[in-house]
Amino acid sequence: MEIRGSANPSTLLALKRFLRSNQIELLDCHGNRDSTYGAYIKWLTGLPVVRSRHVTDPIRVDALRRLIWQKGNDGIIVTAGKIRQMLGDAGLAPADKVYVAVAGVDEERFSPARDGQALRAQLGIPADHVVLANVGMIRPDKGQLFYVQACRQLLQQHGNLTCIQLGAATGQTEGYRQEVLAAAGEDLTRERIRFLGYQSDIENWLAMADIVVVASVATEAQTRLVAQAFLMQKNIVATTVGGLPEMIEHERTGLLCTPGQPQALADAVQRLLQDKGLAEQLRTNAYSHARQYMSFDYMMHGMLQAYQAAARRAGRSLTACAA
Repeated sequence: MEIRGSANPSTLLALKRFLRSNQIELLDCHGNRDSTYGAYIKWLTGLPVVRSRHVTDPIRVDALRRLIWQKGNDGIIVTAGKIRQMLGDAGLAPADKVYVAVAGVDEERFSPARDGQALRAQLGIPADHVVLANVGMIRPDKGQLFYVQACRQLLQQHGNLTCIQLGAATGQTEGYRQEVLAAAGEDLTRERIRFLGYQSDIENWLAMADIVVVASVATEAQTRLVAQAFLMQKNIVATTVGGLPEMIEHERTGLLCTPGQPQALADAVQRLLQDKGLAEQLRTNAYSHARQYMSFDYMMHGMLQAYQAAARRAGRSLTACAA
């Protein structure tokens, strides 16, 4: 459905017809423009409306946006406690109206039993190498430049190390990708640092990794990558950006460090390489935590409860959540 402007009559009528003909019981809006139309739907029809927010970017506030946040929904779902705090600080929503959703993951797909040795062999990575992995779209806020710089420091000290990056650039970030590739220098030519592009079967690529590095410097909420790595019993090194500290307990389930500092990333990875006991304990703790709080079922149970709470605020009940 094409969403035009923020007050287009044809868009509003098309949305109303769709909701009515498909007997939709609740509308969940994930962006500024569709949240505005969601507010109109709430005011005109009484249908329960939820607003979702996934990023930790600063929230723009003016009179209309304040009205939409405060009066245009029956509940808000966010992907990090930091976002809930931002909404509260801006006076846009009370804490009891905001649900912090967990990053749930399919435990069968992301399992420690998945074997990555065949893929390692296919890529020619020696069996005794420790594999570092960075996963995400190549763009400045994801910090691949700092990841590569940290990798180069580590490669000076460790001959049995291979560093990989999984993800692609967009047309807007191709220049940044070229900058990152240039920073990899001779280690790129020698295939000690490898850029492997976008991969849909991420579970198979994570299976061959030993340490996952999240080098983000901005716009990070609760990434599913952390839950995926935990459930596959991989060590995690991450920055303290956004919702990452909510997912990773420093020195219990992973290691956290200051964003934008390659040396900090390298030092954290070095700790795991040198202290095998620490690395094993972190993996064990992380796996146990993820099994309890990061499964797909746990996420869906929480989401359904949030939807039902929003419906109750609107004076409705959802048949899908009746159980």
